[in-house]
Order: sequence, then structure tokens, then C-alpha cells
Amino acid sequence: MQNLIISDLVIRQDADGRFCLNDLHRASGGEPKNRPSLWSENQQTKNLISELETGAGIPALISNPHGANQGTFVVKELVYAYATWVSAAFHLKVIRAYDALMTKPLANPFEKIQIPI
Repeated sequence: MQNLIISDLVIRQDADGRFCLNDLHRASGGEPKNRPSLWSENQQTKNLISELETGAGIPALISNPHGANQGTFVVKELVYAYATWVSAAFHLKVIRAYDALMTKPLANPFEKIQIPI
């Protein structure tokens, strides 16, 4: 799995591929006014989460307060929603970083490997 990197910070993912909202907050500059808890409490966000979870199979937003992978993790659509809420400039950073991740060429599995005899 390749990492999503925004503002030189690796955005962690959980086992289901959700992205860490706390890491996104740090990548956005970490301003108190942009705390993920403020974003997740607004009604528009709650409505979006509800819509995403209809038939999704996994929760769109989960909090993991324990262990090595602590944080709040969200699906890709909520990454975009959070970035839009923070600022237009951060939204563009996120879009560009995700696009770069998705268009990065994968290693050629058919590349010749020299094995010493």
C-alpha cells in the first residue's frame, strides 16, 4: 500500500483503508478552529456520514482511542469534505495529493530480476 502524503506528513490508514482525520488536521496546520471534532459535530457532516453509511458495509467514521493506531479514521469522501471545510487551499492540496497517489506508476511485476548462479 502506498501512503497518502500531505504537507510532508504521512496520513495513516486503518485496516479498512480509512484515513486518519487527526493526521489531516496536523497537515492542515493544526489550528484549533479546524479541529476534527468541530467538523464532525456539524449537521452537514452528520448528514453526509449517514448517507455514506447507507449500504456501505463499513462505518464512514470511527474513533480508535487505544493502541498504536489511535485516532479518528474516515473514508475518502469524508477526507474531501473535511478538507473543503478547512479551506480552499487545503482542499486543493488534498485533491492533488490523492490524485498523485492514484496515478503513481506501480512497479513492473514483469521486470527482469538478475539472480546470481
